Amino acid sequence: MTSRFMKRAEQGFSLLELMIALTIGLFLLGALIGSVLTASSSGQARDRAVDVQMNGRYALDLIKRDVQHAGFSGLTTLFDPEIAKSLSVANVCDVTTVGRISARIWGVDDSNPYSGSCIPDGAYAGGDVLVVRRLSASPVTPPFANNLIYYRSAYEGGKYFVGSAGAPTLPVSWPTPHGDYLLEETVYYVSPYTTSASESPRVPALYRMRLGAGPAMVPELVASGVENMQVRYGKFDATSGSQYFDAADISPAGWDAISSVQISLLVRGAAQEPGYKNTTTYDIGDQGIKVNDGYRRLVFASVVQLRN
Repeated sequence: MTSRFMKRAEQGFSLLELMIALTIGLFLLGALIGSVLTASSSGQARDRAVDVQMNGRYALDLIKRDVQHAGFSGLTTLFDPEIAKSLSVANVCDVTTVGRISARIWGVDDSNPYSGSCIPDGAYAGGDVLVVRRLSASPVTPPFANNLIYYRSAYEGGKYFVGSAGAPTLPVSWPTPHGDYLLEETVYYVSPYTTSASESPRVPALYRMRLGAGPAMVPELVASGVENMQVRYGKFDATSGSQYFDAADISPAGWDAISSVQISLLVRGAAQEPGYKNTTTYDIGDQGIKVNDGYRRLVFASVVQLRN
């Protein structure tokens, strides 16, 4: 009996048993692979959602901080005379307004006002353009950078100077204190690409032209994935409260009365998601933007009260 049992055990699996074992193994392996692929797809979707959240929040926060300081003039309570300063700036967006801090906020509705100067048409993807002018939030101390523009500010007035020329002497009739501030001028717009026009696929991005070294207006990437920006401007009425208008509805003299800015950004992922269909209409500013693709999107919006 023992010999016959040992002989049977040494024979191993039959062909039928082996096929059944292989079939069960394949089912288990397929289920495991499916679970891994599902987890990987879910992980990638979460990563894309996180990227959209981070890019949108960062872009909105940066614009908000800039707008909150719009028109900040250091120690000076009045810029006199109220004309653009004679500043030599390379790649300047508008030579007639650079340095005009009194024009703290300005914008254009769904068009590019600087196509012939600092923002070529190929670098503009549509949406609103927002301009912010101010001095740096805090005074700076020497040594001054040779190729940046500063403003020596006193209560009675002040003077612009390039760092290489050194700080100017203020009139003796303007008693101390005084402070030196960096001139800030920023133009926000949406670009059709993040890194270059030749990237494939193109990913739109929020850019800004910023007064920097040169002195020159220099393009800076703010956040990838921003495909539209809408800006509306608030005027306060004692009876009805704040009412918001597009830039096209504000007269040249009306910008002085702006008390708040409503900013809306439409942000999408860098890649389309397989199997996902987005047919949403997104309401940002005064526009309804209809999409039909596989990108996930979010709208980020905020109202900023002007302080100056």
